[in-house]
Amino acid sequence: MKLVVVSGSARPQRQSHQVALEVGRRLEEKGHSVHLLDVRELNFPLLENTFDKTPNPSDLMKETSAAIAQSDGLVMVSPEHNGSYSGALKNTLDYFYKEYFHKPFGIVAVSAGMLGGINAAKSLQHYALTLNGIVLPNALLTPKVQTLFQDGQLTDAAYAGRLDKFLEDFLWLGQAIQATQVNQVLH
Repeated sequence: MKLVVVSGSARPQRQSHQVALEVGRRLEEKGHSVHLLDVRELNFPLLENTFDKTPNPSDLMKETSAAIAQSDGLVMVSPEHNGSYSGALKNTLDYFYKEYFHKPFGIVAVSAGMLGGINAAKSLQHYALTLNGIVLPNALLTPKVQTLFQDGQLTDAAYAGRLDKFLEDFLWLGQAIQATQVNQVLH
């Protein structure tokens, strides 16, 4: 499958980016093609017009639109900021709409605290539904992210197990949606 992993923080000391990289690495190990959308690198200006109404969209916006539209699903990784997901993530995702139609969404929330970003996860699930996405019901919560990695390597075996189970469920959802779409085309 062609998948998009969205790294949803633009902060300089972001720790959620390690989680996004780990998600992408594990999906690639399973044989999937992964396109990383990093909101910090994209650095889209504050939204004035959506992509389809932007008079002269940048090549980066065109590439982002195409990557999402051509994907078989998205995994969004976001830190929790003030009880929700990051503003940089919302600004980036709001540029697009039709690209998300009937795509499976997996939600990974990250926090330095004990609750693992549960408020960000719930907000992102609602947001993905608003985009006409099909959301995996179980989000992956990532508490105490600062304790999970050492030198860029995931060292927490319990979290690695939860991540693998989450990805297994997400891939199942994506394959089920693909099978339904193929079946609809054939009939």
